[in-house]
Amino acid sequence: MKKIIIIFLLSFVIGSGVYADVIENNSFAYTYLFHLYYDNGQLFADRDVKFKYDIIAEIFVPETLNTQFPYKGEIVNLKGEVAKMFQFDPRQGNPKFLKGTLSVKAPYVPDGQKAVFYNNQGDALLTIFVSESSFCNDDGVCNPDVGEDTKTCPSDCKQVLPVPIASPEVPVGGQGSILMNLIYVLIIAGVGLGGWFGGSAIWRRWKGRQTPPMVQFPQETNV
Repeated sequence: MKKIIIIFLLSFVIGSGVYADVIENNSFAYTYLFHLYYDNGQLFADRDVKFKYDIIAEIFVPETLNTQFPYKGEIVNLKGEVAKMFQFDPRQGNPKFLKGTLSVKAPYVPDGQKAVFYNNQGDALLTIFVSESSFCNDDGVCNPDVGEDTKTCPSDCKQVLPVPIASPEVPVGGQGSILMNLIYVLIIAGVGLGGWFGGSAIWRRWKGRQTPPMVQFPQETNV
């Protein structure tokens, strides 16, 4: 039921224009907000909150750290890959803070599976599963009705690139150019010869018309 509600809210945000699509660094305009409890170096999910985390419609902004030894978190996707990493200070800059609740923000991942929190020694302290709020399920099928597209879910929605059309190559040198030059020469020679023969025939015909016919005189006869 929770997953249905979250997907409905995500769809509403997308349709209402609050969703900023994908920004240049491939982050989404959503942020995980985890509700945690800190107890002397240990981390737990806050038991007084109904849900362990929420999704808020804002672009993730890394936390400003006031410690040299911050804790870190990883968002692991459904393929088991670390999709995003983030850092946080559980004491929030207060060295006297030893126990109490805190909220930690993390970048949203559309195919997120879980969030793993580590201390400053690299020890895993807490794991919270987030797959209920993921609309990209990495199943190899593009489902646009739940928000999957080439930007939000490239693993399922492969971008089809246009097939380039090869243009015929015009030979620049080599045997092709020699053959073409020979053809041009033959054409020019044929035109020249045809013109010469044609011109000669016309000239002879014109000259024949200009020559006066010979007049034959009657021969004298002796009586």
